[in-house]
Amino acid sequence: MAIRNPPEYNTQLSLFSNVFTDISTRDSQETMELPFLSLSKRTRLKPIEYQSENAKITVTGGAPYGIATIWDWDLVMWLLSQLREAIDRGEVPTRRIRFHPYKFFMAVRRNIGGIQYERFGQSLKRLKNTTVVTTVRAKREKTVMFSWLEYGEFERDEHGRIKYVTVVIPEWLFEAVSDKRLLLTINPDYFLLTGGIERWLYRLVRKQAGSNRRGWGWYFSTLHKRSGSTQRFSDFSTALRNVAAKGALLEYKLVMTKRSGHDYLSATRVSTKSFPLAEVALQNPQGLKTTTYEIAKQYLPSKDIYALEDAWKKSTARNKFDIKDPDQAFLAWCRKVAKNL
Repeated sequence: MAIRNPPEYNTQLSLFSNVFTDISTRDSQETMELPFLSLSKRTRLKPIEYQSENAKITVTGGAPYGIATIWDWDLVMWLLSQLREAIDRGEVPTRRIRFHPYKFFMAVRRNIGGIQYERFGQSLKRLKNTTVVTTVRAKREKTVMFSWLEYGEFERDEHGRIKYVTVVIPEWLFEAVSDKRLLLTINPDYFLLTGGIERWLYRLVRKQAGSNRRGWGWYFSTLHKRSGSTQRFSDFSTALRNVAAKGALLEYKLVMTKRSGHDYLSATRVSTKSFPLAEVALQNPQGLKTTTYEIAKQYLPSKDIYALEDAWKKSTARNKFDIKDPDQAFLAWCRKVAKNL
């Protein structure tokens, strides 16, 4: 029987499951300066539409999930960072990635708990639900279409909590990972910013002002258009003034002035030092050894090992123990838990 070979997209992507810690966080440059994300935590069903001389963007996301938010984007940045780190170390990763949410939470400096897993699941759904149609980085006279996640799969533990996740990122994002010129390193304190406008403004400033001594500047009207925000211009301007009034946004100095009678915001990088690695508010910032996790799983095979690690670290901090060897201390704690089951 004669059969033809399946098309390339029909083949199974190999699985990338390495997880690196204490690495630089990277972001996709195009998404930093153009409106691809919702800036509100409220469900956004209204499309984002943007057009300039060089780019056209339409972002949609129907009910019930809506368009992916700038907080959902934390996961995409983490995935991009993991893949780029693998490439830099000589590995050949693919678009198909398997990971434990706990590692993501630690990297983006979120608290660990049931509500975080629930929010994480919602983020995955919004990223999968969002459709982008754009000419950005498309070949001449062409348009590309994709979702922020091409595929997603959950594995749950006996309590119904997400244990492992497998995702496939779109080719458009993988191209950015493959060409490091399309990525920028961001300040790890970015993840501590709570406001949507603050997060969006930092990413724009980081991309356009960069380390330029003269910095960069924008009229408020330009910023409003670039943001894709659903806020009225007056409300958006008030939010910008509130951010600018602080005088700084992470490593950038902000100055608000008037030009030709219109509000104008300038940003200049004032720190010349390398970005510090994200602080981990736990005893062992490097994380436990891989072999430690494997041994711990032998003691407690039915338990979520990362949830156990989090519980151990909280107990250690609460009791103010001075830990000299975190790996041995964690294994001793696991043996005690197993004995009491």
